[in-house]
Amino acid sequence: EAGGSLDRAEHRRALLWKILHVEASEGKQVIHKKVGDSVELLSNLPAEGVTRATWKYGDSPVAHKVSGVISTNPFKDRVEFNNTSFSLTIRDLTLRDSGEFSFTSFTDKQRPTVFITLQVHEPISTNSIVFSNVTQPEPNGFCTVFLECNANPHSNVTYIWTVGTQTRNGPRLQYAIKPQDGDTTFTCNASNVVSEKLASETLRCSN
Repeated sequence: EAGGSLDRAEHRRALLWKILHVEASEGKQVIHKKVGDSVELLSNLPAEGVTRATWKYGDSPVAHKVSGVISTNPFKDRVEFNNTSFSLTIRDLTLRDSGEFSFTSFTDKQRPTVFITLQVHEPISTNSIVFSNVTQPEPNGFCTVFLECNANPHSNVTYIWTVGTQTRNGPRLQYAIKPQDGDTTFTCNASNVVSEKLASETLRCSN
């Protein structure tokens, strides 16, 4: 059972790593980044022979091959354009930078438009909080433990509780322990697509 838990944890980490970098579906790229990161947007098209090239954010032009970065672009002094490779780099990302970018280019003809969706996420903060309550032993000898894990941001967070070799999903956990168990450690893993944090609480059943 412990091995199964480890396999699931490894699978989650591999999936998280894949999502963190780039996921592509139906020719559209989705890039996940966290607040404060930089991102480099690449067309993945050959740069040779390009006569015109334009990056847009939504309907707003960001950079052209001839004139470089547009002064009225939404990112102001946080954007750089490589006039050779036509990559676009945006620094100090904010949540408001999430959106769709498009790259259009011409050689002797128009090439396919490249669409990239950028999703900027707030990382899980270090102040993941575990609230806990333990009841008095019941006639059957067991105490009931109630735990709740809260992390910032409060949306799009996945919670996984680990108790020994057992795992449970969700921010809240109800669990039974008995006096002879001694100290029992409950660990909450709070994660989103760009980060994860652990918080633990050690409890015991006693009078």
